[in-house]
Amino acid sequence: MNNRNHVPIVIASVLPFRLVKRENELWAPSINDINDRNYDYVKLSRLSTFLDVGIRPFSIGIGFDGSLILPAIDEFRNRDTALEKFNETLGILLLGGIYTEAVLPVDISIGLLTLDGYTKLLGGGDGPNAKFHRAIRTKHAGALDVILLFNPPSLEIAEISDAYEKGKQFYQKLKGISPVLLLNGASNYVNRHWTESLIFIWTSIEQIVNCLWVDHIVNQKQANIAGRSTFLKDFRTWTTSTRIEVLFQRELIDTETYKLINLARKARNDFIHNGKGISGEVSLYALSSLFRLMSLIISDFKSTNLLQNSLNTIVKHEKGDLIPNKSSFSTNEVSHWLPIPPLPGDPNWGDKEYEIIEDLVLQPLD
Repeated sequence: MNNRNHVPIVIASVLPFRLVKRENELWAPSINDINDRNYDYVKLSRLSTFLDVGIRPFSIGIGFDGSLILPAIDEFRNRDTALEKFNETLGILLLGGIYTEAVLPVDISIGLLTLDGYTKLLGGGDGPNAKFHRAIRTKHAGALDVILLFNPPSLEIAEISDAYEKGKQFYQKLKGISPVLLLNGASNYVNRHWTESLIFIWTSIEQIVNCLWVDHIVNQKQANIAGRSTFLKDFRTWTTSTRIEVLFQRELIDTETYKLINLARKARNDFIHNGKGISGEVSLYALSSLFRLMSLIISDFKSTNLLQNSLNTIVKHEKGDLIPNKSSFSTNEVSHWLPIPPLPGDPNWGDKEYEIIEDLVLQPLD
């Protein structure tokens, strides 16, 4: 390999897995191509587009396999700063309507980018997503992973560009709000990490409440009274709950949003003071109130539902219950299947001998 034809990069492998296609681009390997590893692995290593994320003269690259690529300049050679930029970008896309889970530090790798726009994953990332992307690019994916290449979901580059521009415009109105906090709150919600989700979401709510407080209370034109501005900025006197109450009385926060915020605040306080667990219902209250607050600011207080589609996108990605409601499928619902080797006790085990440890044999209860 002639390294003069390559430049070093930092690569983030993200969830959910989906392809990023150029206009009218096709991906249609047959089930036999998938099983025989005859799919186009080269295309999975190709870039699909670049996105201007404010690091000119550089950009973030987006691979056909959905990976995000940053140049390995000094700033992004540090895993933490690269992680921050990746998740900031995904947080902006989230508000624009495209959901992706927050990148984990273990899913960031180093790699190489050819001058013709093809990337190679090298080392550094040993997380499950990094391993999956490395495996499908090298045709080393196992049977349970490689099937994800059969009719995978996809996005077109125009969808990503439009979502990023929309999200960026929204954040310009949400002064001081962190896209990374929002993304982590949503990702933890989707993965049913209710407590972690509430912590991130509540922090975002406090950021918005502070933004509203400064704009509509502290900076409100009043008689020039010495010390008033400092007094209003004092968090010891004007706690978040007090600020929420005042904003509600000023009709800057509507009744439904106020109710949802207080339900989330009470649960958060119960957790902080006595370790009481957080439910999915409470986490959703917090997430809904956050999106209503953001909608109010972005719409100049004309709508609480401006971001409802983005909220719906998050909620629909929530992982299912441990025990699914549906336990069987009809033959027309299954297109392909893989046999599972039998275990002792299965009907198709037969009369083959197997090891029995008496200490582990279950006994009936009285």
